[in-house]
Amino acid sequence: MRFPKALSHSYGAYSAEMRSRKSLPAAAICLALFNCGLILDYKFASGLIWQFFGIRFFCTTLPILFVIWVSNRFLNHVFRDWSIAASLVWGAVMLNVLVEMRGSTAAHLAFSIGLYLIVINIVFHLRPRVATTLSVGVCLTTVLMTWQRMVKFDDQTILAITFLIAATIITLLANFRHDATMRHLYLLILREQIRTQDMEQANQELSEISYTDALTGVSNRRRFDLEFELACRNAREQYGVLGLLLIDVDHFKRYNDTHGHPAGDACLKEVATRISEQTRREQDIIARIGGEEFAIILRDTSPDGADRVASRIHAAMQAQWPQDLPPVTVSIGLAIMTGPSATSIMQAADTALYEAKERGRNRTITTALAA
Repeated sequence: MRFPKALSHSYGAYSAEMRSRKSLPAAAICLALFNCGLILDYKFASGLIWQFFGIRFFCTTLPILFVIWVSNRFLNHVFRDWSIAASLVWGAVMLNVLVEMRGSTAAHLAFSIGLYLIVINIVFHLRPRVATTLSVGVCLTTVLMTWQRMVKFDDQTILAITFLIAATIITLLANFRHDATMRHLYLLILREQIRTQDMEQANQELSEISYTDALTGVSNRRRFDLEFELACRNAREQYGVLGLLLIDVDHFKRYNDTHGHPAGDACLKEVATRISEQTRREQDIIARIGGEEFAIILRDTSPDGADRVASRIHAAMQAQWPQDLPPVTVSIGLAIMTGPSATSIMQAADTALYEAKERGRNRTITTALAA
């Protein structure tokens, strides 16, 4: 299974991270078993046991562990695999030296190298290209170091060569299959990540839709209720100042009847835009809470600050309107409270709005109450 170049780089980094976590523990276990071969060394050549120990531990185990540790810590995944492969070729050289020192037969040599191939191709899970190069390197190293035995072509040598070739092919096939499985698993992981991202994006979009007024683009009544209750709770707990503006478009029913519903919708959009432009803090919430009624939550404000917002809204309504859209005015009920309950400040703002309408509309009536 081949990947496009960009995906191949991504997979290489992913698989390398997994291999790097496992390579050092796997190498430690395999090298521990490798050093258990001292038992065979003692059986075949007890007089050379200390030389065997030096080759196994100081010339093989420590260098390989050091290269793997340095590669995992300091090299990228491409150089890491090749440096580990080079250390394993060195391990094959040392293994051939040990077999020669013991005077083992070709069958013993083939068995030892076969086990070594199983380790490097299956336990270490190197990339297929690296594993193939490494396997060829190990086999060539073995042939070059034992060519005098190989040219005899007796039954034992032929059996050893056959076993070595079979071990190479079988272990490489296992390595390729493992890599194909890893690639398939990586695609499944990517698919799940994409699905998760799509679901999160869809949920975010649904959340925005559920909290946004479809006509005007400002917050809807649902979000207003949540934000208002939260603002009131914070004001109570922190004894902060909370402002609430209830804004009603003057004579909107007559506007709709005179100019039609499309013009009425366009008017509400324009009103929402002009109101939004007059609130300059991110913490302020503008919402459409009814047909032609809007509300603004002003957190941590002051009476003067809230009055300035109301004045800017009136001024914005007096500014020039589009030629195809007749202008409107608004009435505002403003309540300023310290540590209020949601019910009391809402009632106060609603009462102030009613009074603004009774006094002729296009004005702001303010109610300031303490908790």
